[in-house]
Amino acid sequence: MHFIDTHTTPQEIITILLKNRGITQSQAKEFIYPVVPDIKLPNVDKAAKIIKTSIQDNKNILIYGDYDVDGITATAILWRTLNKLKANVIPFIPHREIDGYGFKADSFLRFQKEKNIKFDLIITVDNGIVADFKKIKCDIIVTDHHIPSDKLPKVKAIVHTTNLSGSGIAYVLAKELDKNADITLAALGTVADCLPLIGDNRNIVVQGLKEINKSPNMAIQKIMEVANINKNILTAYDLGYVIGPRINATGRISDPTDSLRLLCSDDATNALKYANILNTNNAKRQELQSQAIDECLPKSVTKDKLLFFADTKYLPGIIGLIAGKLTEKNYKPSIIISIDKDISKGSCRSIEELNIIEALKQHQDLLLDVGGHKLAAGFSIATKNIKKFQKAITKTVEKLLKDKILIPKNNIDAQIESAAVTIKNINAINLLEPFGVGNPKPIFLLKNVIIKSLRTVGSTKDHLQLKLDDSLSAIAFKQGKLEKHLKIGQSIDILANLDINIWGNTQTPQLVIKEFYL
Repeated sequence: MHFIDTHTTPQEIITILLKNRGITQSQAKEFIYPVVPDIKLPNVDKAAKIIKTSIQDNKNILIYGDYDVDGITATAILWRTLNKLKANVIPFIPHREIDGYGFKADSFLRFQKEKNIKFDLIITVDNGIVADFKKIKCDIIVTDHHIPSDKLPKVKAIVHTTNLSGSGIAYVLAKELDKNADITLAALGTVADCLPLIGDNRNIVVQGLKEINKSPNMAIQKIMEVANINKNILTAYDLGYVIGPRINATGRISDPTDSLRLLCSDDATNALKYANILNTNNAKRQELQSQAIDECLPKSVTKDKLLFFADTKYLPGIIGLIAGKLTEKNYKPSIIISIDKDISKGSCRSIEELNIIEALKQHQDLLLDVGGHKLAAGFSIATKNIKKFQKAITKTVEKLLKDKILIPKNNIDAQIESAAVTIKNINAINLLEPFGVGNPKPIFLLKNVIIKSLRTVGSTKDHLQLKLDDSLSAIAFKQGKLEKHLKIGQSIDILANLDINIWGNTQTPQLVIKEFYL
């Protein structure tokens, strides 16, 4: 393990961190100083030409989106671009419970009848490439980033890559039509969809954040306002944990079109109206999620390798969040099912030791549909088959994880002396921002640090604030219960991120403690 002391230079620290992330010396400059992305995708020229011709011929265009952040931002990017070009364009966001995931011909035909418009061109975003378009009597362009099936649909153009988010692909296509296409929404969709923040994704997020911080659009302004967050500089964290969840919440428990209305609005009054709706929905989502997790957590303390819960109380829109939290807390794969009368919905989260999608496919005969990847998946199931499926999938997972000790891995970047936790070094580390999937915030090990003071803080006293060694500040979020196990003068080892605490005009280094070793 690398060791950082007061003699280690900021450049040496950066070299250590880049090496840990698999970034070579030749890639380092572009990683630290990302360029404005110039991304080329197969068939993007062809798709753009079809759209331009449709606009010129005054054709009716439908953008068929999806109800998560990536799908909604992708829809907004294309709608804003085509609307700017004076196209006859209408967006459609399916409803999770009414329409389900993916392009549905019946949903399109229903929407077309409701609008009393005969559409000439459909552009799908973030809906997968597997779709039955036999009932559709118009031109179709498919844009997507999921793994395609062996048999591709017969459409006018398919713009596809697994390297970008759905919103990233929408941005690349929109940029072919207008060089000023909205990269800020592509950045939001990329972070919210947990794409690795390397390569083109990193470039999109860095440039998107620059645009947001220079001139935030109305939607982002109003979301931050109703969330009571007053920041001059937004980060990838704000996209992923403040803005993204609020846009997602409407698709989880309400009408996802409200999120699209916000992202497409440039009117302050209108934007504030929808930002408040999103904020209210997010609070409700948090309440429902918290109730379900509080109910499941005590039952998840078990020797079973798979956590499996099914109930009518779990809304389809929050089962993925429940599964994610249970897996995070227990480091075990989890399956949560929202039971309905005839057909129920399931969501799964997994760990590195288990490819959950492969495990599910061993029991495809019991499922109506299934999709996802090795760490997260979803499915539909006939309600009458749930108990049979639970028995079968539990047996499979137990077999696949037999004799494996399930312990989460902390990827420690280096051991560091407390005296080396300085503003100068932290600023150097922050050159690697934005942090996220594929480029995690660096974690450091500090050994034998002495507790000088400690106290619980926060409205419910659930955070722990400490002074270590020579007055080095530290905060341990949601770890206030550990206070009774610590004492002044005690020597401890900790894992922590390095941060800068800003109070007024004063900046001080701060540790954000991830784990204590007592």
